Amino acid sequence: MGKTIQVYGFPSLVPAARVKKFIEDRTGKGTVYALEVRVAKKKARAYAKVQFTNNKSANYIISLANQGLWYESSYLKAWKTGHDIIPKPRTYVHCMEQVTLLFGCQTSRENFSVLWKKANVFVKLGIGLKKMYFFLSHLDVGYKLELSYENIWQVELHCSRDQTAKFLLIQVCSINFHQYGHIGSSTPSKVC
Repeated sequence: MGKTIQVYGFPSLVPAARVKKFIEDRTGKGTVYALEVRVAKKKARAYAKVQFTNNKSANYIISLANQGLWYESSYLKAWKTGHDIIPKPRTYVHCMEQVTLLFGCQTSRENFSVLWKKANVFVKLGIGLKKMYFFLSHLDVGYKLELSYENIWQVELHCSRDQTAKFLLIQVCSINFHQYGHIGSSTPSKVC
């Protein structure tokens, strides 16, 4: 896992999502593992604590700051920190983006009744495929659906009637569904 740095000098009301985009515009999409934006004590400026997926991205932002990095009209400074936002980050074997998640009931062998549908879901599979994580947002709130292999009753591969799409039907006994924060808040971002 990459290193964590602190970037100081942002305007005090800047949302975390804008800071993440600003940084990933320079380091590449998916290079920010976690991000927190806080207002510095007794200062009018905010700082971002950024945990990267690799050391190269962290070093690059520090180098840019040393050469003169600006966010709008604010001059930014950057340095290494000793503590990660997420201390022991999980590593994932597989990651899928832009997945459509359907909740519903199987009404017959060939039919599935959809109760709720959500597009643009991120799916991460843990080491040993023991857990599946689904990250989604609804009404500007981020959610994490954690599915453990102990809770999976059955998995079947199906094809659409016109054979253009494949999908997994995962039947479960129980699931854990956690809210992890408002989008743009100072909670860690979840990216593939």
